[in-house]
Amino acid sequence: MSRLQHWKTKLKNIRGSCVIGLTGAPASGKSAVLEMFRAAGFFCVSADALAKEVLTEPECYNRILKKFGPEIVLKDGLPDTRGLSLEIFGDSSKRKWLEGLLHPEILKRIYSLIKKSHSKIAIVEVPLLFEAELGDCFTLTICVSAPLKARRARALKRGWSAAELARRESAQFAAERKAGLSDLAVMNDGQVRDLERKINVLSGFLKASVG
Repeated sequence: MSRLQHWKTKLKNIRGSCVIGLTGAPASGKSAVLEMFRAAGFFCVSADALAKEVLTEPECYNRILKKFGPEIVLKDGLPDTRGLSLEIFGDSSKRKWLEGLLHPEILKRIYSLIKKSHSKIAIVEVPLLFEAELGDCFTLTICVSAPLKARRARALKRGWSAAELARRESAQFAAERKAGLSDLAVMNDGQVRDLERKINVLSGFLKASVG
């Protein structure tokens, strides 16, 4: 059994917690929804945040440096995550290599954090949830959906060009497919109060269901 499959199995068989996977297309508002769930009292984990931690670990850092070269390193010695993203989203073989390096360690950390939390409900934001075949690792999956116009506006605020958003989207399942694969879909059309209301209603449902 590979390390990736090992941690998939561990996460799938976790006991004592309802583990919910949160996903969505690039710039759909996943992080905002995660913070709303956190404010509602749930234990929340971001796979992207953990990925940034893993990138700085010596073993991982050295392998990335060897693969991509010193130009991928910033002046402070840390990996240039923006440059790395541009590199991998433009080359599927490099992206798959990096995912193979990062995913097992990210899943290991997700599992460890949930076990230590002793929380009844854990929300885990995973952008590549279905692409990485993690759907059956979660009790429930939720997709944050948003109109393309709204996602383009959010991407622009992040400093992404239209081309960069397109590259990121091409490396993932289409937004409609993500929503179709999920158990629940939450529409984020740009109205924050409306989104907060939806998450509050969903949070109440989850708390009542899990007990």
